[in-house]
Amino acid sequence: MSVKRKKIVLIVDDKRVVRSFIRAIIENNFEEYDLDVITSPSSDTALQTIEQRHGDIDIVSTNINRPGMDGIVFVHYVKFKYPHIKVLICSGSAKIRDLEELFDGGLADAYIRKPIRERDFINKVKNIFEAQKLVRVSFPR
Repeated sequence: MSVKRKKIVLIVDDKRVVRSFIRAIIENNFEEYDLDVITSPSSDTALQTIEQRHGDIDIVSTNINRPGMDGIVFVHYVKFKYPHIKVLICSGSAKIRDLEELFDGGLADAYIRKPIRERDFINKVKNIFEAQKLVRVSFPR
């Protein structure tokens, strides 16, 4: 019997193709975890998901520029209410200086520039997973 650590990932991006791409990267490269991958096209639906799960999310991958509530406001809200949730920002339009400020200010745990390079994304997620103190254990059924 093998025991896997459970990880819950929320992907927030207004582009379906980006959400699908990130989902595929996670599902195909983290077999050592029991993954629950959720996607959301907007900040509003992402916040509803987080609320419904009572903050039971390990990592949020989010872009910055999207219709409605942008990623910066979204990240501020998530980190204020659920500081244990790790945030990985994926942006092609945000300035590097702005991303560094979010990281240095503790609002982002990592950031990556779009277009996303698979190996870079995997390394960022792996570092976040390995640094997390919370451990959920999943037993085979």
